[in-house]
Amino acid sequence: MNKKVLIIGGEGNGGVIASCIEDNRKKFNDIEWEVAGFINDFEIGKEINGYPVVGGTDDIDKFLKEDYFFMYAIHMIGRNVKSEEVYLKMNIPQERFAKIIHKTAFVADNAILEPGVFVMSNCYVGPATKIGMCCMMMANSIIGHNTTAGRLCHFSMGSIIGSYVEIGNVSDITMGARVLEKRKIGNYAVAGANSFITHDIPDYEIHIGNPAKFFKRVKED
Repeated sequence: MNKKVLIIGGEGNGGVIASCIEDNRKKFNDIEWEVAGFINDFEIGKEINGYPVVGGTDDIDKFLKEDYFFMYAIHMIGRNVKSEEVYLKMNIPQERFAKIIHKTAFVADNAILEPGVFVMSNCYVGPATKIGMCCMMMANSIIGHNTTAGRLCHFSMGSIIGSYVEIGNVSDITMGARVLEKRKIGNYAVAGANSFITHDIPDYEIHIGNPAKFFKRVKED
């Protein structure tokens, strides 16, 4: 099918998304998506991981007039509000976002993945779970059944979310963090690396440790 995707971001999250698309094409003969390039305000005219940077975020309207789809790969941990500001500024219709899932991931039949969701290798998405617009699940991350996540959340490598968990918008479950079932993670909240979350995390707060405790608030500018 070769639908062309522009990745908004850099070599970090964006490079992971590009490598997932290429791996699906090479190893599994899944040719639905093809990386056409990157959109990055600071690298225009250069290359990222061998792909051309075709423009910046101010050029989105131009690409919307063509047949491109998009993946949003900007997520600044601890500056979650800024990540959302860039996303909202571009005003991309939801039907123009791709949905990229590595072939080794398990996604339950009745799970709901909204447009723009990215699921990397060896991930697990349980039954009756809903993952919001443009969330990113990195390799070996797990989200249990009947869990909901708002838009623009980021689940780092090896993170584990229990069942019946409610996660707000633009929140982070960082590398190796674990969240017990029936907990609530607020909007713009962060579960720190290797933390064990036994309680709710309010909006805009970063919690770290085992068991996790309040560390500081995320930047709101």
